[in-house]
Amino acid sequence: MSNINSAARLRQFQKLLAQRKLDGYVVSRPVDQGFLTGYHMEGYLLLVGLKKAWAFVPDMFVDQCREVSSSCNVIGAADQRGSLLAVLKAEGMKKVAFDSEAESYSSGESWKKRGLIAEIPFAPILRETKDDGEAAVLAKSCKIAITAYKKLLPEIKPGMTENQIRARLEYLMSILGAQGPSFNIIVGSGSNSAKPHHITSERKLRNNEALLIDFGCKYGNYCSDITRTIFVGKPTEEFRKVYGIVDRAQKAGVKAVCAGVGCFDVDKVCRDIITEAGYGDKFTHTTGHGLGLEIHEFPRLSTKSDVILKEGMAVTVEPGIYLYGKFGVRIEDSVLVTKTGCKILTR
Repeated sequence: MSNINSAARLRQFQKLLAQRKLDGYVVSRPVDQGFLTGYHMEGYLLLVGLKKAWAFVPDMFVDQCREVSSSCNVIGAADQRGSLLAVLKAEGMKKVAFDSEAESYSSGESWKKRGLIAEIPFAPILRETKDDGEAAVLAKSCKIAITAYKKLLPEIKPGMTENQIRARLEYLMSILGAQGPSFNIIVGSGSNSAKPHHITSERKLRNNEALLIDFGCKYGNYCSDITRTIFVGKPTEEFRKVYGIVDRAQKAGVKAVCAGVGCFDVDKVCRDIITEAGYGDKFTHTTGHGLGLEIHEFPRLSTKSDVILKEGMAVTVEPGIYLYGKFGVRIEDSVLVTKTGCKILTR
């Protein structure tokens, strides 16, 4: 986690300000604040100027914020907006923007009345690709998740509820160093595995049925995302057939990921294999998504995307086939895009 260089990120952000001829930017989205400062806590405001940055935090956060974020001037403030506006005046900052997507209408109007400009968020531009430090933390997050899953596998048996399996997996990830799950873990047994976003329940796992587990953890605030589908008991011929198709599509999708390749093309590789096998209408979601500090980030691997993959992007590849009332199969890995292909992080 110490490889994350917040000072370098702030400098990159300041370059974006200069390019857009802005004196400053008010960052109010917690994930972007954490990205730029290393201090991941809700309830504060961040002002980034061309040369300096200020974090306006509740008094009880001051010491902790200073310890984590040496690149910012940390100011304890009961009235964060008032303190921020005072700094703008003292520093002579005239052309200052705020994140139009993060603020409510009333909050945005309040900033405008004080002379600030509504702008698109800038931090997500920097978050598109991961530097070496981020990639290492993300890889560790993925390693924790897949290791926990491998430890869980021998423990899974008929009679366990979906929630028991989920809780055990969360526990195993936590003792391996995870901060917690990166999203609400999906455990779908039997016919529940055919619901792509099933809500984990008290249903008991039975012998001779499918079990789908979609899981991940947070480590150093970075999210991993993995899906595995197994069959408890003796697999049916239909399950073997469907699993084989999804496995082939997923492997082909991973092989297609490379810097310079379109997200549309990766989706098409997976979708074509499933469609040609006669299950096109049973693949009901996109092939993948970006991930990092958030579980769903830019870009999306979909039929509607015109985005070209860049070196350093982290994405999932997760095709699936869902036979409602019977079972579903999804296989998902998180990968890091490279110049010549990709590195699978979830092995």
